[in-house]
Amino acid sequence: MQGLQYLIAIIKRENEKEYLDFFHRQGINSVVSVFCNGTATESTLSLLGLENTEKVMLKLLVREEGLVELKTALVMEMGIANQGNGVAVFVPLDSVGGSSSLKYFVGENPIEKKGEEDMSLEMSKNVLIITIVDKGNTELVMTAAREAGAKGGTVVKAKGTGAEMASFFGAPISEEKEMVYIVAKRESRDGIMKAIMEKAGGNTDAHGVIFTLPVDSVLGINTL
Repeated sequence: MQGLQYLIAIIKRENEKEYLDFFHRQGINSVVSVFCNGTATESTLSLLGLENTEKVMLKLLVREEGLVELKTALVMEMGIANQGNGVAVFVPLDSVGGSSSLKYFVGENPIEKKGEEDMSLEMSKNVLIITIVDKGNTELVMTAAREAGAKGGTVVKAKGTGAEMASFFGAPISEEKEMVYIVAKRESRDGIMKAIMEKAGGNTDAHGVIFTLPVDSVLGINTL
């Protein structure tokens, strides 16, 4: 849906409340928090000045008309662009299911939509590569991805309640699955995807599925 973006922020677990308070001050109250872990090698962590600590992934919808101000606040107030403070990825949203869902995410104020000519998803410089695999195969995914040029990723353990299924962008996730998020340059996308599919794809014991999303912009991760 034009006028909205999907923000994924990966931060240190101890900073979760600070970020939730920040988004509340920005008028954003609907934030989903998920515990996760980084996968970067020790050499990459050292290069970027990062610590191999437990992470929190915050997922929320933000309005495009206030995006510049929000990004500025994330950099200036929260210091997310500083080494070791995390990363924020912005993904243009295609649609939201009904007016009630839209009000839940953004409140009563109408969304300011842009014309089709302003959308340039295919030309985005970065992509978010998402791989869903059987539990215990994330290192296999990251080994393949690193060999193809990826610097690191984030692992999310997606769990339902009991035998129920969770869902992410229409992909069913059972309790036995894990998700690997990798932000990469667009020119590296095909090589990374091919490497992952060869070692952890649907025809392997990992039973992996993989898809990508265009990334409008990235804050943090100096190499990107």
